[in-house]
Amino acid sequence: MADERRDPFAGYNFRLEIDGVEVAGFKEINGAETKTKVIEYSDGEGANNGIIKRPGRTSYTNIIFKRGVSEGEELWEWYQEVIADARDFERKEIAIHLLDDDGEPQKTYTCAQAWPCGYKIASLSATDDQVAVEEIEFAFEALTIEG
Repeated sequence: MADERRDPFAGYNFRLEIDGVEVAGFKEINGAETKTKVIEYSDGEGANNGIIKRPGRTSYTNIIFKRGVSEGEELWEWYQEVIADARDFERKEIAIHLLDDDGEPQKTYTCAQAWPCGYKIASLSATDDQVAVEEIEFAFEALTIEG
């Protein structure tokens, strides 16, 4: 019996959840990159065989969500909580579900301890027929992948 063909998942077919609640309308997600610093040192045992590399601290880039401006200010209000009291605000879990052609989650990227750290309104022009777009930037502290 031959193995079933598995095509890559389409990048346009995703769903976003914040603390288990689906957030609709995002057209683009950028970021969610993780990097571990490489620490180089010599072992000092007399042999000059090269440099030993060890893992250092791991960091995560901020993630940016883009969507058409619409009703609802939940994310803006959350951002305002962060601005109002940087010591006492709610951190949440953000899950990005990559979906198959039937709309079923196949891979989930979870950003833990996330909070909004930026907000941007894209350029507006009376001579343009594009949808107004807002960008919301989130910081997070850990990334897990399932699926």
